[in-house]
Amino acid sequence: MRDGLSSAQIESYREDGFVVIEDFLDDHEARHLRETVAGAVAARGDALTPQDFHAQREQARHRAVSSLQVADRQQLLIAFSKRRPSWLRVLSQHMNLWQTDDALREFCLDPRLGRMACELGGLDGVRLWHDQTMHKPAWGEPTGWHFDTPTFSFSHPWTSTFWFALVDTDLRNGCMHYIRGSHKLQLRTKGNWRLDGLRLLNPEWDAADPVPCPVRAGALIVHNGDAAHGAGANMTPRSRPAYTMTWMPVGSTFNGTPNILPDEILATIAVGDPLEYDDLFPAVYRR
Repeated sequence: MRDGLSSAQIESYREDGFVVIEDFLDDHEARHLRETVAGAVAARGDALTPQDFHAQREQARHRAVSSLQVADRQQLLIAFSKRRPSWLRVLSQHMNLWQTDDALREFCLDPRLGRMACELGGLDGVRLWHDQTMHKPAWGEPTGWHFDTPTFSFSHPWTSTFWFALVDTDLRNGCMHYIRGSHKLQLRTKGNWRLDGLRLLNPEWDAADPVPCPVRAGALIVHNGDAAHGAGANMTPRSRPAYTMTWMPVGSTFNGTPNILPDEILATIAVGDPLEYDDLFPAVYRR
């Protein structure tokens, strides 16, 4: 792991809102991460979150379910299936694999990664908000333009996401694209996700020239949560897997957006309360 950052990389990130670090993982490390992520996804199955995973296991242990409960679950699955296929043509996402896979837990909680997030954003400390797969299927559709921060339960100008390339990623199979310097505006517009949606995020970007970021397997792209980004279509018969983790600056507070917060927390938390739940959002690094 090439975890040392140069002053030029830090300056580039703060100015552009993203930075590409080629060969962050060597060939062996990249292959190991790719295989680990694939194994964790296979073990999770169609349970996209740890809550789904544990619920399925609990249900398997208790087969004596009332007919009403079965009917309710069938209705839920039918409703979900009506929305799921269109999104899966863009990305397949499994979230918080670190909570159900020991190897990914060790990787995500590596203090070297947390230190990098702090150095890039000038932060005193970071918590892991979540990890997530970004698996674009064969012939997968484009990922439309969006910001990350509006979806989170906290708002901070130096929130960041680490995007790990698990295979060579280029213009053919859906590499990342960014609008240079877009994070400085902190627009935080929700919704959109359209490929022609830059003008909906900001009318002045209608003629913007996105920066494509083709990278080799093992590369790391770090982007700011307020940076406008998207990805092209996968025009190949092979899937394009990637793995991400998002950092929440220490001291962040609840902004009213539920996002991944469980119901038991949402029932008690108020806007402005600190998000200091160590079991869910472990502090990975502090200066």
